[in-house]
Amino acid sequence: MAPQREAIADLFGKLSSSDTQKDFFSHVEDNVDWWIVGHTPMSGSYSSKQEFLDATIQILNNKVLGGPLRFRPINVVGGGDDNQATVELEAIDATCKNGMTYDMRYCWVVRFGASGKIDKVRAYLDTDLLARAIEQNK
Repeated sequence: MAPQREAIADLFGKLSSSDTQKDFFSHVEDNVDWWIVGHTPMSGSYSSKQEFLDATIQILNNKVLGGPLRFRPINVVGGGDDNQATVELEAIDATCKNGMTYDMRYCWVVRFGASGKIDKVRAYLDTDLLARAIEQNK
């Protein structure tokens, strides 16, 4: 069973600060099955939390964006008796190194495993914006 909707919103709220993001990711299984939709350099399947972080968040933070990527949860659907939830997120005040606004919206469909941690994520986003941000900020 997944946490209740309010607890999921609180958990994802930890993504809003670079100081608390580690706390969010401590609620993600090390061997998470994470898939990003589309045909961008970051799209595809990741079989571990570290692989996902290294291939996405670290690249955005270190090469593409002018500061650390932070997320704000907008809406949560599901949770409770269902082991899944859908979380709508938006990037907070994100700007690329070239000055382009990174006004990304995400939809993460997450599954909570028997341990209570997230063990599966399907991430949907504006792949055109991501591809342009990467290409223009190499």
